[in-house]
Amino acid sequence: MINNIFEQFGAKVDIDQEDVMDMADDAANADLNDDEDVRNLIRSIGAMVGKEIDPEIEDRLTEVITNGDAPTDMTSLMEMLMDQ
Repeated sequence: MINNIFEQFGAKVDIDQEDVMDMADDAANADLNDDEDVRNLIRSIGAMVGKEIDPEIEDRLTEVITNGDAPTDMTSLMEMLMDQ
């Protein structure tokens, strides 16, 4: 999984593999039905890739994730943030 993330985003952002591992642990322990957990995860991913998340986009992402309408794997979440 980690190698896949670096392959997909390595050219786009400078991310540390240890940061990705920490984020993966956070995501694994997050309650993706809990609004605040999801918001914290979104903000952390944004910070890791060096992107401030617009509050409206954060709201939309939070709604999509807490409703179960989005993939919850780390790669997909990063893709959603990178495309915003």
